[in-house]
Amino acid sequence: MLVTPKFDPVAERPGVDHRQIYVLVAWLVDGARSSTDARSFVEEVCRRLLAAGVPLDRVGLFINTLHPNVAARRFLWTSAEGVTMQEGPISLFSPDQHLENPLPLVTSRQTSVRRMLTSPASLTEFTILADLREEGFTDYLAQPLIFTTGETHAATFATRHAAGFTGDQLAALERVRQPLARVVEAYLLRMNAACIISTYVGRGSGNQILQGRIRRGDGEEIAAAILFADLIGFTELSNQLTGEQMVETLNDAFDVVVPLVEANGGEILKFLGDGFFAIFPYGGSRLIDDAVRSARQTIMEGEERLARAPVGRDVAFRWALHAGRFHYGNIGGANRLDFTAIGRPVNYAARLLAAASDLSLKHVASGTVAEYLCTMPRVAAEVEFKGFEGKQKIYRC
Repeated sequence: MLVTPKFDPVAERPGVDHRQIYVLVAWLVDGARSSTDARSFVEEVCRRLLAAGVPLDRVGLFINTLHPNVAARRFLWTSAEGVTMQEGPISLFSPDQHLENPLPLVTSRQTSVRRMLTSPASLTEFTILADLREEGFTDYLAQPLIFTTGETHAATFATRHAAGFTGDQLAALERVRQPLARVVEAYLLRMNAACIISTYVGRGSGNQILQGRIRRGDGEEIAAAILFADLIGFTELSNQLTGEQMVETLNDAFDVVVPLVEANGGEILKFLGDGFFAIFPYGGSRLIDDAVRSARQTIMEGEERLARAPVGRDVAFRWALHAGRFHYGNIGGANRLDFTAIGRPVNYAARLLAAASDLSLKHVASGTVAEYLCTMPRVAAEVEFKGFEGKQKIYRC
């Protein structure tokens, strides 16, 4: 259980404007609705505390996240630079960092840590305190932000005032701590929801879900270049490796090529076992030729990077490229839904990839997109696709 610390005054100066603190608390309780994002929220809190007479020069907000690659986010406000945001890797707070920073102590014990940086004894306790002292700071406070679930994050406050914080100022920060935690909790819940949804269903699908498009049939018609990819020789490779080794190999291969999809203006819609289905939307100011060439650029860059990567010694991708309009939205039954793409162009792209496998071709394109890839597209074969009338021309790309 958190024990609210009692702070002794350090040096008495003009008192805190408690009316301003009351207004700040009321603003937080009301959800800080005038702030449009996390940065503006942190900026506004600091501005209001300064106006209330709390001499802040550095404020940090540290929140853990649900993210596949990011352990935490730090929002840091300074009087000189305003608010910056930094993401911490999964390895954040290794055993050594527990000695460097008081935050693991603050969050694990749900207790505040206050240190006068003018005291030599304080500077040997945590490495960061000595660093702050070298930058001219005189007083430091780290507070736990305890959520309704018991999950704990942290906020830190530091000043360069010669006498540090007064007892009245520290009490004001303590008064703000709990309503601050409620707003941060609401922000984190939405951020984590957006991150989790986008991680599992894609950025575009995630945005639609968060906007309330969660009923069966919700969706839209979109036009996009369609890119299907899978690993060549996956069955043979999976027969040679354990399940754990195969998953590691797939992840290593996806780590090389998947970031290129987004970098070139596309989005992964689905992972399909050993492959994936990506789209590069067009329409408005973006023309089909730009989308198709972006998808092609993803293929070429992906192969170049994979060839240089260690996993490239064992695997290579097969690619199929098409384009068209299709329905992108919700399907499912009962309480289990999925955002997916349905339509003739999607089916055609899947058939195109299967034909490439049968013909031992590494990358192929449909007649719809071949003209955007080269001036003299070459037909590699003409084959029948299930569900499509007549023989279909397959182009090398």
